[in-house]
Amino acid sequence: MRKANPVKIGSANSPHASYLFFIPITGRGFLSNGVNAYLILILALVFEITLPCSAQVGFEEEPANNYQIQVFLTEEQSLMKVFPDCDEVVYDEIILTDEEKNRIQNRLGRRIFEESFIVFVGINSGEVVGYAIITEEIGKFHPYTFIVSANPKGKIRDIAILVYRESRGAEIAHKRFLYQFKGKSLKNPLRINKDIINITGATMSVVTMCSGVKKVLAVIDEFYLSGKRTDMIASLERVKFGVEEQKGELTLFKKATLSMGTTFEVSAYVSDKYKAEKVFNDVFKEIKRLDYLMSNYKEESELSKINKNAASEPTYCDDELAYVIEQSLHYSNITDGAFDITIGPLMKKWGFFKGQGKIPGREELESVLESVSYKNIIIEEKVKKSFFRGPSIAKTVFFKNPDTQIDLGGIGKGYAVDMAIRVLKGNGIKSALINFAGNIYAYGTPPGKDSWIIGLQHPRKSEDLLGTFEIKDKAVSTSGDYEKFFTINGERYSHIIDPRTGNPVTGIVSVTIVTDNATKADALSTGVFVLGLDKGMNLIEKLPDVEGVIIYEDINSKLSIQTSSGMEALFKINIKESLKDVESDVIITGS
Repeated sequence: MRKANPVKIGSANSPHASYLFFIPITGRGFLSNGVNAYLILILALVFEITLPCSAQVGFEEEPANNYQIQVFLTEEQSLMKVFPDCDEVVYDEIILTDEEKNRIQNRLGRRIFEESFIVFVGINSGEVVGYAIITEEIGKFHPYTFIVSANPKGKIRDIAILVYRESRGAEIAHKRFLYQFKGKSLKNPLRINKDIINITGATMSVVTMCSGVKKVLAVIDEFYLSGKRTDMIASLERVKFGVEEQKGELTLFKKATLSMGTTFEVSAYVSDKYKAEKVFNDVFKEIKRLDYLMSNYKEESELSKINKNAASEPTYCDDELAYVIEQSLHYSNITDGAFDITIGPLMKKWGFFKGQGKIPGREELESVLESVSYKNIIIEEKVKKSFFRGPSIAKTVFFKNPDTQIDLGGIGKGYAVDMAIRVLKGNGIKSALINFAGNIYAYGTPPGKDSWIIGLQHPRKSEDLLGTFEIKDKAVSTSGDYEKFFTINGERYSHIIDPRTGNPVTGIVSVTIVTDNATKADALSTGVFVLGLDKGMNLIEKLPDVEGVIIYEDINSKLSIQTSSGMEALFKINIKESLKDVESDVIITGS
């Protein structure tokens, strides 16, 4: 047989290009006598997979957005399934220290992304009969949720799938597959097709299921089988099921985390602490996911990939990220460029990214002004090839200027608030308040009240309140130079820069926007701040379902307040001498 001739398929420079090997042979039979033919032998075929935000165009086995959510069990049903012999289930929240997390990762030989776990303890007649953790792993594209329980000796009692989101591979929820895990422990390697029989078409889900099971067993072993937390079990709170939970009075729970370089706080009225912890964990997971999507500080984020590649060629972009960018361009249009997500180069020139303000020269500013324009961002739909399913439509991002960069700091937190509210609603919460660095959403109302009371901090006297207003099912965002500014030779320079001139905005001290969603409020509070008093208030009055408060310096450098027509009746200027005398559920400051 003659030497095979490899033929490259795809981009000449693509590291993912495929090879077909053509082997020339001389044969008879179905071929004409004496005619050379080529028998195509596929010895190695590596499909060029186009990942989100990758500039390569090629083939993928299954589109990432092709999924179907299948709910097999609720959380309550899953606990009853794995603890059928228990008369009581309590729960324990473990917040990992860096040392504990590293120890678990070393045992597993891989990274874990959880910062905490809720561990359920099944008890029968006062004796512990098992431990369980509800966790998630990523299949091929999407996360699936499952529960693993183990007995006091560390052997698996039961395992079940709660939610599966892939379009294929739901067979891992079948009893005959899950039964293979029963009785196994950390001592078992859980090898595919040796310890655990694989499922054709669901290999990635099977692999990650094995990894997830080991993770749960490692956590249980680290904290309970070792005896570290067994003394605490008697004092743990009980999980309330069904009617018992519904009868419980609603209590206000609060929790905060750090994300996107600032504090994210959620307050919610929930029936008990366990429900609150579960809800808060779900919300914080969503915020962390969005941080990895939109951060321009994390090199591995989807936005960082866009910023790295989009000036060279149109770059495929994650659908959700493309949506946020498109929303940004919309608000740039309606504010005549006063809101602009390409502001980054100017922020660097003024020293705000490093926290050390400086006054750049005019030439310095002009050197980057051409790169600062939302019109430099081109979003297009292109055909994305799929070997198995045919072509599909995907979004690409391209920068017309090589120095253009996207910074979603002026809209990303608002979008994150909207997504967090969606998580709260999905968990059945009816009353909650989110505060993300001046971006607020007041969802529902506190029990027994008609609204949430929002307090607006005085922009120059942090111990004073400027005024209050009451809202429900509304978003609020305040932009101002409350915290981020610098002073040189007695002059105050705001961190809010006009992208059209390159200079910090003067005259405006604070802008508060009240509207139906936090994404809109976040973008408009910045845009109106840059537009100034007259143009900014005109825009507020023109837009439907948008109200606002603008605080500005008058000709005597004294602070004055102007409200939109619909805000006049809502905003109550504070006349009390002390903050203690003013009732408010949250105090908002300008970010």
